[in-house]
Order: sequence, then C-alpha cells, then structure tokens
Amino acid sequence: MKQYYCYLCTLLLFVACSGNQKSVKNKYEGKLTATKQLVATGEKRFCLDMETKVKPPYIQLCTDSAGNRLLTFLNPRKNAIYFYNYSDTAYIKQLAFEREGSDAIMSAGAYYIKSPDSVYVFNRPMIEIALTDSLGRIRNRVTLLDKNDKEWGMHNPQYMFSTVVPLMLIDNHLIMPGMAPFPELLEDRENFRFTACIDLATNQFEYHHLYPEELFGNGYNWGGDLILLPYPAITPEGKMLHSFTNSHDLYLSDWNNDAATTVYGGSNAAGTIRSIDHESKNTPNELVYASYMEQDFYAALIHDPYRKVYYRYLLRGMPDATLQTPIDSKPVTIVVMDEDFHYLGETTIGTGQEWNWTNSFVTEEGLNIEHIGTEPEDDDFLTFRLFNLQDL
Repeated sequence: MKQYYCYLCTLLLFVACSGNQKSVKNKYEGKLTATKQLVATGEKRFCLDMETKVKPPYIQLCTDSAGNRLLTFLNPRKNAIYFYNYSDTAYIKQLAFEREGSDAIMSAGAYYIKSPDSVYVFNRPMIEIALTDSLGRIRNRVTLLDKNDKEWGMHNPQYMFSTVVPLMLIDNHLIMPGMAPFPELLEDRENFRFTACIDLATNQFEYHHLYPEELFGNGYNWGGDLILLPYPAITPEGKMLHSFTNSHDLYLSDWNNDAATTVYGGSNAAGTIRSIDHESKNTPNELVYASYMEQDFYAALIHDPYRKVYYRYLLRGMPDATLQTPIDSKPVTIVVMDEDFHYLGETTIGTGQEWNWTNSFVTEEGLNIEHIGTEPEDDDFLTFRLFNLQDL
C-alpha cells in the first residue's frame, strides 16, 4: 500500500508542477454563509422481484391518467420499464420490449414517458429514439446514427443517460443530453455540440450547446468521461442550465442556442480544480485516476419546484487516496441554492458507497436519493431516503 501511495503522490506532483495547466479557482471559497442544511426526514422502500437489482440505471417520475404519481425504472435484464405507485409503493405493471422483430428495441437505455400511450425509448445499439405505445408497439423511429459514416462515433456525442442525466421535453422537443466520448474531440471544441434536440412534430433533429472555451479550450486535458459529462437541468423559465464537473459556475442558455451566460453555483468548501498537464492522447490511466480522486468535482444539478431551490452535487477530493481507493469512496456533498442562485448551504451525506446519488429526484415529500443498505435483505428493496431543508 505504501508504494501505491508514493506513486500516487508522484503523479499528483507531476500534475501540480508542469506547464499547460488550467486552474479553476473558487472565488467564494470560505466566504459564503449557510442558512440551511439538508436533514433526512423519511424513507420509501419498493419491493423488487427476483429479476430486478438495486441501482436501476434510469428512473422517471410521472403521473397516470387518474393523476396518480408513478415511480418508473428501467430493468435492463428484462428490457422493461417497471411501474410502481409512488405514494403506497405498490407494484403496478411492467412494459417489456421485444429484442427482435418490427417492434424491437434491442437494449433500452433510457426513456421519456410523455403520456401513458406515448413513451419515447432510447434504443442504445441503434442510437435511435423509438416512440412506443402502452403495449410496447413501435409507432415511429428517429435515428441519429449515420450508418454510412464509419467514424460517426468519433465525432458525434455519445449518451450516458441516468436519472440525473435524463431525456427531457422542452417546447415539444425531446432533449438528449450527451457528451464528448473522447478528450481529443475538444481539439475541435467550437464545432462539437453535445446536446441532440428532436422536433417531435417533424422528426428532425439538430445539435446545440458547446463545451465552454474557458474550461476546455487551449488543449487543456481533463482526463476521461467522468469529467466530460455535463449535468443538465431545466429552469422554471424553460432555460437550460448545465453543471460542468470542473467549474464552480453554472452555465445558462436557451435549449436551442449555443450562447451561454454564467452564474456562480459553487460550494463554500470546494477548492481550486486543476487540469492534467499531459498530452490527452496518451495520458496514463493512473494519472487520470489520481487527478479525479484527489480533487473536488461537481456532478448532478437538480431543480426542486416544490421548495424552489437547486441541488448541486459535489464529489469531494480525497488527498490521501491511493490507486487502490474505490472510485465511489468520495464524500458526497449537496450544495443548495435558491432559484436566483443565492447560496443557502451545503450538507455532506456520506460516500458513494452508501448513496447511489445518480438516482436522485424530487417529490412533494423531499429530495429522494437511493440508499445502499448493507444487510442481505436490503437487496430485495429499492430504497430512497428523503431529505428536506432545515434552518440552521
């Protein structure tokens, strides 16, 4: 263990002492005053069947025709969406998709339930959106993949959907938040747009939103996809808001416009974030891992319309980490801002080993975060802890 720690220190020293490095300072570090904190106020547990695991890759809250709140989640093993009543946690049904034939969805990666009979499903292998009805029958397909372009994946966004990076609907456009799959793509940053927007009336699609030049220009190397994934949110006014992992600011834009303005949305405790001073094409994996583990990086951004606040997740740096430290060991802090982006406070809830924070969403009861239990019977339930704001 000692030799790994020494090696990690050597890598970090290399990062800190070389030339072409971007430093993103937190201008309000240690200067903000907290007035609120998050406290646990309850729990929701949904009983799972034998073919369903905890940590589902995608969750959406929706309502049925009677106005009942539904918790839905994706079961990749069954290629199906499961439906539960959120209020009483009762299982309702599942919507399974064929893997072959005219109604095939080979592997569902995400979905957006617009209405009970209009479900837009991301068919991952085909890079397409399929519109299905309540029985899983395909009514339409929109394909983003150009099969004639053998290098399509090298210069188009890729999609790592999750509950906190969801399909979204704005002005009858299905918004598909994406990312640059390779750091080298940012060498042509001004021509790479990471959000696909599909007009549901015409089936036409276009791309919007650029990686900020001040963060990703000039050949700065931030490492792998953990840093290149933007986290989106929609404001009450219907604007797009992006949380970039390496910025204390938030980026505000129209859903169909590249131009963005910044607002401060950082943590009182987060320090300076530094890029890796190494050519991105052959950066050692150990160097990427060391940079990620030892620094503070932001993550999910969630708007809460019930409490009129934003939650922004911060994965805290671990200066004493080694190459053997699990990646989910980083402490999870949640920064809270009002809708005018005024700082209200922040709370550390634990680590990624205790909280599957990518499964976070809001309801009238509070901020729901998937909790990972340690007892064998915990695997039989999808468990969410509820958090609410409390005055300090």
